[in-house]
Order: sequence, then C-alpha cells, then structure tokens
Amino acid sequence: MSLIFSPVSSEDLGTIAGLVQAVSWPHRPEDIDLMIRLGGGRLVRDINQGNTLGVGLCWTFGDTLARIGLIIITPESQGRGIGRKLVTRLLEDTSPHPVVLLATDAGRSLYESLGFTAFDTSRQYQGGYQGAPTEDPRLRHGTNSDLSNIVDLDKSAFGAKRGHALESLATAGEIAVLDDGGALTGYAIARPFGRGTTIGPIVAENEADAITLFRALARPGFVRIDCPGDAATLIADMTGCGLSDVGASPVMARGDWTAPTGPHRIFGLASHALG
Repeated sequence: MSLIFSPVSSEDLGTIAGLVQAVSWPHRPEDIDLMIRLGGGRLVRDINQGNTLGVGLCWTFGDTLARIGLIIITPESQGRGIGRKLVTRLLEDTSPHPVVLLATDAGRSLYESLGFTAFDTSRQYQGGYQGAPTEDPRLRHGTNSDLSNIVDLDKSAFGAKRGHALESLATAGEIAVLDDGGALTGYAIARPFGRGTTIGPIVAENEADAITLFRALARPGFVRIDCPGDAATLIADMTGCGLSDVGASPVMARGDWTAPTGPHRIFGLASHALG
C-alpha cells in the first residue's frame, strides 16, 4: 500500500463530508467548510487504489499554539497504522508549535505514544433545551465593535490569539457579552452546528457567569455544549434544562505547553477540534 498525504482545500469538502458521514459524526458540510477555511490539513489516499482512506485537519494560532482535529480513518482502513502516519504528518505541518487536541478513547493510546499527555477532560452535553434566560444587568448582545475586546479576553483563557477564528464564528452566529461598566468580563457565541445549535466558546470568570451567557444564547430545540468536566455547577444547570451527558474526551498536549490559569476560563468549546 502506497500512501499520499495531499493538502486539504475547500475543493475537498464533498470527500471530507463523506468521511464524516462514514463515522456518523454530526458535522454539516457548512461546519466542515468553516474548519477547512480556518486552517489546513491532509487527505490520505492510496495511490494504487485511488481511494481516500482518511482526513485530518490542523490550525495554528500565531507562534503560540496549534491544534489538530477531525481525524478520521475509514472504518475498513483502521488498524493498519494509517492514523499514526496521518497524525505524524500533521505534527510535521504544525511544527514547532506545541499542539493541543481532544482525543477519543480509541485514539488516546496513539496520541500518548506520540508524546501527548492528558491534562484536562472535556464533557459533551446535548439535547432539547427547556430553560430560560437569566436576568443580569451586565448582559447584552455583542456586536462587531466588541470583537477586538473579545479576542483579547479570549486569549487570556485560550492561551493564544485566535482573532480570525472568532470573527468567523461570530459572523456565523450570535454573540452575548457581559459588560461591567464598559469592561468585558465574559462572552459567548452560539451558531448552527450539526443537529442544531452549539454554544461556544464561552469565556467567563466563574461558572455563574458562564451559566448567564449560556442561557442568554440557548433557545428551545437541540443544543450542544462541550464544557470542562469539573464545571459541576454549570453541568447541573444544563442538565436541569434538558441536556444530557453523552461522553468525555481527554484534553491532551504535546510540546512546551502550559494551560492558562485564569482569571478567565473557557467554559464552552468552539468545537472539539478548534477548542
């Protein structure tokens, strides 16, 4: 078997959407296209057979950090070492950045063998939302004029500046901010994704503020959020509003990376891949 790892472009959207469908992930073509446009990646093809065996995407954020995600190997091609070769190529593409990712249980041993170490846990909650907004005088709708402050606030929690990504997410969705006398102390973005709406990023100083931002953007219908596994108060509020725990993912890092320690924290991911 001879493999070729070709760079990903938006022209590959149909192929990647087919791979996503093959593993029953919820991403719509629009969701995949956004991730392609924000970064890069590789398609794995068998030169002899001419078929596509997998895909992986990657993103860099300045000189500070990279992420990899949407790692898919077709079910019939798994167990042949293709995933290791693909991830190794993505690590070469993002070198010398430290890399952070969310692993599946099945992929964790592969990432550990490549030098990744788990440092946190993310839990996914989803379901039919049945809650209502909370009252908070600091809460208002965000606008494009808030984006520069949002990017700065986000950097303190994410650990790298991701302005282009946040601008793209905001264009696709709705922003809520906490404005304390002209100083932004938290923000959240909601956008269509998969089976309904995903709420994230959510960046706040504490879980009470994260709940306020979450409820400001959640609407009746299918809602998804990926949050820290230790955010017990936020989790209790979400489950009380109809969302259910559908699984955990280890957050793993490789390279010289130290996660930010506050005061702001990410309480909702933009996505599994983007963080």
